[in-house]
Amino acid sequence: MKGILLLSSGIDSPVAGYLMLKRGVEIVALHMDNQPLVNALPKEKTIKLAKKLAELSGREIKIYIVNHGRNQVEMIRNTERKYQCILCRRMMLRIAEKIAEKENADFIVTGENLAQVASQTLKNMANEESAVQMPVLRPLLCYDKVDTIKIAREIGTYEISIEAGMCCAAVPKNPATQSKKESVAREEAKLDVDAMTENAIKEAEIIAVG
Repeated sequence: MKGILLLSSGIDSPVAGYLMLKRGVEIVALHMDNQPLVNALPKEKTIKLAKKLAELSGREIKIYIVNHGRNQVEMIRNTERKYQCILCRRMMLRIAEKIAEKENADFIVTGENLAQVASQTLKNMANEESAVQMPVLRPLLCYDKVDTIKIAREIGTYEISIEAGMCCAAVPKNPATQSKKESVAREEAKLDVDAMTENAIKEAEIIAVG
């Protein structure tokens, strides 16, 4: 089995990737680079985390790094701010699905945890996942944060994840937590999602670590 792991510089997604590797799943990592809304540190940390996962698995891991900051700017300019996180996640999943098709992967893997942040309510997750046909696996869905941190410490990713970095500057002050599919569709119609997806993949940086 093969999965596309949405890998960020945070604590959760590397642990999600590790849990899948333990099950014998081959991982291809996908990092959404939010420059110019952030500096280069999140990208650098993510590459280090991918190297750690490769070390733990004993095999090479391919990483796709796509320019997602440009897409975020388009959303900020053209859509209602409270839907930013939902539209962002839908775009991330679309890109992941397209890469999965290229890589002959079976599913998408995320580090999402129920109700940990605004975009991670059940209703929002359903509206986000509806953007793709491929299964989305969430190994940490019901984990307590302390349990995730414990695993991260044990596998050596925690120290990398907490290094100095920069949080996403696109997060709205009052994000939608109980989104309606009609509202999401209305806002997304203001974007050329096909072009945004295609351009992100076409310009992706692809590296292998391990």
